[in-house]
Amino acid sequence: MKYIVGIFYVNRFDLLMKALSSIERYWPVTHVVDNSWNRELRHRQSSMPPGVKVLEPPVPLSHCQSQNLLHRLGAEHQSDFVIYMHNDAEAYPQTPERLLQWVEQLQMNNVRWGVLFTLLDTLSAFNMQAIREVGSWDPNLPMYFSDIDWYRRMKLLGYEIVESRLSVTHHNEGASTVKSDPYLTQIHQVTFPLYNLYYQAKWGGAMGSETFDKPFNQFPLRSVNYLAEI
Repeated sequence: MKYIVGIFYVNRFDLLMKALSSIERYWPVTHVVDNSWNRELRHRQSSMPPGVKVLEPPVPLSHCQSQNLLHRLGAEHQSDFVIYMHNDAEAYPQTPERLLQWVEQLQMNNVRWGVLFTLLDTLSAFNMQAIREVGSWDPNLPMYFSDIDWYRRMKLLGYEIVESRLSVTHHNEGASTVKSDPYLTQIHQVTFPLYNLYYQAKWGGAMGSETFDKPFNQFPLRSVNYLAEI
């Protein structure tokens, strides 16, 4: 099985180091996307574990853009799946290895799986077959609701969310990036209701009360030729 790992970084270098220290098994295939506003990781290269690559996009990417970048990296590396880890997550010992064993079993048993969760998606694996069919994360949802939207499209196409419940710590009960920056906190307070309204318009109801089975009740659900050029 071929795979790569993606971590998206904005702030809290201390938590990034905890995350990386807990996934030594993945270091040779791990890519950290530096979305910090001051290109912080450019000056921290010497602190990176061996084999871990830091990617610096031309401009800091939103969360959904970072996920779509991970899709493209997975395709370029001819991966069978990609692993995503939150910057503020920390895997328990043996969790990285057991996650790979889970994926191997899913593949061997021909399960139509889309994503494999641990503590939700704090450390998760995404099936590249599902990614090619579901398509990109919606760029109109740069952060919140983007995951809910993608998982909904995935499930409507018949792919399964598999709950492994492997042990992972999510520091600060999650959202450390926003909680650690007053400016991002303010942006979140202003934009969260707007993204919620967009999601409701797209799916005919709030999360858990959706009524549409295709975007805006009219557009095709299945992606066509996503990542085909890679």
